[in-house]
Amino acid sequence: MKSLTAYQEVKQKITEDLVRGRFLMGQALPAEKDLSKELDVSIGTLRKAVDELVAEGIVVRRQGRGTYVAEHDLKRLLYYFFHVVKHDVDKKVNPQVELVSLNSAIASKEEAMKLRIKEGSPVWRITNRLSLEGQCVMIDHITLDKNRFKNLTRADFIYREGSIYQMYQMKFDQTVVKSNERLRAGLAGKQYGEWLEVRPDSPVLVIRRVALGIQDEPLEWRISTLNTDQHEYFSELVV
Repeated sequence: MKSLTAYQEVKQKITEDLVRGRFLMGQALPAEKDLSKELDVSIGTLRKAVDELVAEGIVVRRQGRGTYVAEHDLKRLLYYFFHVVKHDVDKKVNPQVELVSLNSAIASKEEAMKLRIKEGSPVWRITNRLSLEGQCVMIDHITLDKNRFKNLTRADFIYREGSIYQMYQMKFDQTVVKSNERLRAGLAGKQYGEWLEVRPDSPVLVIRRVALGIQDEPLEWRISTLNTDQHEYFSELVV
């Protein structure tokens, strides 16, 4: 097995502290000189480790104030995890989310594979309708591991403050920092066609997303169905 470099070991130690809850969301990390002394590494090694954590969206630097554990807010939701806009318009609008159902179930083969749990394990299945400017444009079908999200209720979704990812973080200590997505073409079908106000045989865009946590652990499996008649999937790459 390839050994870790000094900065990778530091990054791993900080990440482990985050997972254990030593540093809470929105909380500042210790000053560089204190943290480098604690970890017995140089300031340069520490900064390289923190640079990677910043690049991955796990911590954020605030000018003149220090480095803080990232927390979800509306801006982060819109620009990192929500990519639906009107045709040829880059401006993103805050989606309105309506909970359709939240049910207890057992994991299918695909759900188990995506969440890295055993087939037949207990899961939550959630269906949401997302609207932009009063028009339903996308349906989300979400699967969560019950062992990570114990005692989840409809009220948690309906009366949450902020986004779904904020609720995951604040109530269950599960922080989504990135996602892997695959896109494919599909047909609306009868139920989704009714919600999206299109014919069942209308083409739709299907977005299959695994949301990942601090240690690249899968937290959520989501299949989103988007009506592309007036809206499209928007993504901006920065290199």
